[in-house]
Formats: sequence, structure tokens, C-alpha cells
Amino acid sequence: MSKLFSNGCSFLTPRPKDGVNTFVTQILAEQYNLQLFNLAMGGRGNDRISFTTKLWFEQNGSASTFAVIGWSSSFRNDYVTNDRWKWRRIPNMDLTWRTWKIADHLKFVNSNPGWDIDDSATMKFLDHVFDLQTYFKLNKIPYVMYNALPNAINLSNPDFNKIVESIDKKRFFKFNNNHYDFIMKEKMVVSLKDPHPSVEGHTKWANELKEFIDANNLRTI
Repeated sequence: MSKLFSNGCSFLTPRPKDGVNTFVTQILAEQYNLQLFNLAMGGRGNDRISFTTKLWFEQNGSASTFAVIGWSSSFRNDYVTNDRWKWRRIPNMDLTWRTWKIADHLKFVNSNPGWDIDDSATMKFLDHVFDLQTYFKLNKIPYVMYNALPNAINLSNPDFNKIVESIDKKRFFKFNNNHYDFIMKEKMVVSLKDPHPSVEGHTKWANELKEFIDANNLRTI
């Protein structure tokens, strides 16, 4: 094992303006002595994470690579742009992305009869997780996932429950929890006005994640 691939939102990036020059997967890469390939982008959602992760592995292969996915919020809706927004922010990838948030477009949402916002978000989240899990297992890529941001799941719906049963919890760290709630509870944020992880918030989560990875021998198939 020589490479650590990671993808996610701003919770998997540094925040130099706040004196935070590290993040969860950088800490893991240093602990395991692996070369880090990080595709995380602030403000983006899970559509981008899922697509760019698969694209990266198709471009680069999976040999000697351990994947770490920190899921963003399913209330974020990514779309491909035609304005080259932050073009080539990710090396060797031509697509550019922006994101709209459900909370900012409630008038549009309410104009569509019967749109269940919460169940739609649950469906998208589970579909992304199950899809990427299947890709990793099909291609024999060792991986671990966790929720960087909250992703609520409606367990009262049998359709959702059936998919939840099929998610490999041995490779999903704290399935019913998330990094955001962890740092808020422990008050490990850069400031009250900016709820991103402090250095301690990244380090403690990374250490617990490493314990989970090692206990379940996740760097192997």
C-alpha cells in the first residue's frame, strides 16, 4: 500500500486562513506513510464525490491504493457547468462543478407537488453510498467511508431499510454519526461563526477513524 485517495467537501481540506493547515486524510496519510491524492472540494456535494472518485480510479488504476470517502450533505445538489468554474482544480479532469442547496430554493421546491425533501435526500445518500460501495468491491479497492456532514436516514421506510441492510457497516465509520456533529459537541471548531474543524477536531476524528480502520483491517480486501 503506497497511496491514500480521499474525496469529500471542505471537511477534508485545510483552512489556512484560520490557522488549520491539516485535515483528516492528510493526518491519516502521514500516519500510514502514504502518498495523498485528495479530490475534496469545499461547498460541493455527493454527486461530484461519487463521479470524480470513479473517474480518478479509471484514470489512475487502483493498485496499492486505499480510499477514504467523507460524504457531504445530500441537501447539496451538484451540477456540471459550462463556464469552466475552477477549471482543472482537479488535475486531469475537464468537468467543472457548482452546487445549489435545497434551503436556498424552497420556493422552487414547494412549486413541485409532493416533493418530499427529506426522503429525497435519504434516497440520494443511500444510492451514492451503495453505488460507490459496489464500485469499490467490484474493483477490489480497499476503502472506508464516513459522514463528514450530517445525512439523516428515514429508517421507518422499508425501501430505505432494505438498502441500509446492504451497506457494509464494517467499512463505514460511525454510520449514524458524522464529523460535523462530533466537532460541534466537543467544541473543536475554528470559531463559533465558522463551524469547520480545528486542528484538534481533525486530529481526534482522524485518530478514531484510524483505530476503526486498523481494528477491521480495512486496508486490505
